[in-house]
Amino acid sequence: MQRELTKAEVERLFVGAVDDSLDSSDAETFRQVLAGDADLKLQFEKYTGAVKALKELPREKAPPALASMILRRTKRRRSMFRSMAEHEASYRVPVEVIVPLLLAAVVAAFLLMAAR
Repeated sequence: MQRELTKAEVERLFVGAVDDSLDSSDAETFRQVLAGDADLKLQFEKYTGAVKALKELPREKAPPALASMILRRTKRRRSMFRSMAEHEASYRVPVEVIVPLLLAAVVAAFLLMAAR
C-alpha cells in the first residue's frame, strides 16, 4: 500500500512529470493524485504551460568574452581569500608551542596542589 503524498511532494514531482523522467510507480501515483485534486491539476497545467513557453523562446548566445570575464572574477576572488587566509595565519600560534605550554601549566597546577 502506497502512502499519501503531501502537496509539496507532488509539486516536486512536477519537474519529472514534465520531462517524463518519473519511474512507473511514481508516475502512476502522480496521475492519481492529479485526478483527485483539481487545484494541483491546475497548478501542474500552469507549470507545464510555463515550461513550454520557456522552451519556445529563442536561444540567446552568450557574449564571446563571458568565459574570460568569469575566470578573471573567480581568480580575483581566490586571490582575495588567499591573502585573507595568509593574513590570519600570521597571527596563529603553532600547535607545537601550545601543547608544551598546556602541559607545563597542568604540571605546575599539579605540583601546587600536591604542595598543600
